[in-house]
Amino acid sequence: MRPKQILRHITDLLMVVALVALMAYAVTGQEIHEWLGVAAFLLFVLHHLLNLNWFRALGKGKYTAPRILQTVLVALLFLCMLAQMVSGVAMSRHALPFLNVPISTSTARLLHLACGYWSFVLVSVHLGLHWSVFLGLGRKLRGGKALSARGRLILRLLAAGISAYGLYCFLQQKILDYMFLRSEFAFFDYGKAALLVIAELLSILALWVLVGYALQKAAVWTAVKKKLRKGAAKIKDKRNM
Repeated sequence: MRPKQILRHITDLLMVVALVALMAYAVTGQEIHEWLGVAAFLLFVLHHLLNLNWFRALGKGKYTAPRILQTVLVALLFLCMLAQMVSGVAMSRHALPFLNVPISTSTARLLHLACGYWSFVLVSVHLGLHWSVFLGLGRKLRGGKALSARGRLILRLLAAGISAYGLYCFLQQKILDYMFLRSEFAFFDYGKAALLVIAELLSILALWVLVGYALQKAAVWTAVKKKLRKGAAKIKDKRNM
């Protein structure tokens, strides 16, 4: 694996870790949360610098269903993270209090809360769209050997179980209220054990990774069907000539 690829994978991993830590506000508290936000911003910039070729290619080539899905998701994620960072700076009391952003505290709080959860969901879906890459890395670590049928079944059942728990946590914590601006304040259980908070966040992440993986499979299948229909139409036209 090339050094740039290794750096890209490490950066992506650190971004996910930082994002999960940012969502664990009840564990970290305000000051650590702010410094984690600064670190996440730097990783966000590095991530985009390492993927400049993807942005340069936006105006080139055909837009298949998987490519449209990925492009729309990246655009939404970029906007959410940008809004999250700006609103976070507007409320900063420890890391960047000297930066004056002309946004009222109430507006910044509402925007930060909504975009924070949207970013968490969209990053998870984005991971799911590229999950085949991680599956490929796992296969390489096993020396190219495929898992047995029993091994695949166990992993699928485990993924389904974790995702089901993630769905429960997602609904129980009323995250949709935050995402759709139905609640101005986040309600955290500060008495909950740190490990349980992290476990719940990881299960929610797993839920949306699974959704992203399913969307990618559906988009690929749509593109394949479209290609097959075009091929069949060409053959039919040739026969009618």
